[in-house]
Amino acid sequence: MRKWQLCLGMMIIFCCVLAACSQDTGSEAVGGTDNGEANNESDNIVIGTSVPSLEFTFFVAAQKSWETTAEELGVEALFFNAEDNQSKQNQDIEDMVTRGVDALVIIPITTEGVIPAIRHANEQGIPVFTVDRSVEGDSVDIVAHIGTNHVEMGESAAKKFLEGLEEKHPDAETWKVAELEGTPGSSAAIERGRGIHNVLEADERVEIVTSLTGEFSSTVALGVAEDILTANSELHGFISHNDMMIEGALQAANAAGRAEDLVLFGMDGQVSTVEKIITGEIYGTSLQLPSMLGDGMKAALAHLNGEEVEENVWVPTELIYQENAEEMLETKAW
Repeated sequence: MRKWQLCLGMMIIFCCVLAACSQDTGSEAVGGTDNGEANNESDNIVIGTSVPSLEFTFFVAAQKSWETTAEELGVEALFFNAEDNQSKQNQDIEDMVTRGVDALVIIPITTEGVIPAIRHANEQGIPVFTVDRSVEGDSVDIVAHIGTNHVEMGESAAKKFLEGLEEKHPDAETWKVAELEGTPGSSAAIERGRGIHNVLEADERVEIVTSLTGEFSSTVALGVAEDILTANSELHGFISHNDMMIEGALQAANAAGRAEDLVLFGMDGQVSTVEKIITGEIYGTSLQLPSMLGDGMKAALAHLNGEEVEENVWVPTELIYQENAEEMLETKAW
């Protein structure tokens, strides 16, 4: 009998230990993607973000900035990857609202598609900040926007692009160029495109033969650029809304044996593009800093602490071209 009671007691203890081990350990560490992961200090302020897609190098770098800033500030940070799906981004935002975040810092996929989710956050009294891409209209309350002036960025890029055309094709009566546009409906694509056209359309020597979306993707841009090159036996350059797409255009140009004849200009300032500027494969790019997502967290925390936050915080941009590319590679390219 005593042996049977001893065995029963050991079984009960084992089951208790097993049950304790299987309990939820709470929130996960900062730096998650689509599940919205956070550190496990539940008494901290909680700030959540959603970015369009980690398929884009800019947002991968922005995620690193988000994680680093969260550690510096000691806040609990949620991170969601929308996977370039507006419905998913809206659902992720609503999930963060349900989880009771103190503030939201959002990089919207499109200017209008995200409005219902932001309106829901507004109704629950959660302050919302936008970064990089803005929201269209006055139907929602945005505390502050932190980002680059994309129109000015497009204009400065287009002016430098014209210098490249003059250098490579000084005798051409007309410069035939193609524009690779970003995600349709995103403020970055709309505003960068506006800046580009402000400059290029004012120059009588420029003919924009086509403006097609590469969706900010190198893979998509590769196929689009191949089609453009096939349709245009004479082309002098590509200007792109981001670096990933201009690298896709470079691939297409190399495959067609036409890279030497083209002026290629991007925007963002990623390391791989700056390296190609140094070698002369790409003419230039316009720097945009992914650290602005971390700046958005800082602005949100300041607001929560009762500090006044500027409605628009403009992050400076700089041109990168062969003369300064090595220095920029060491200091600012990401």
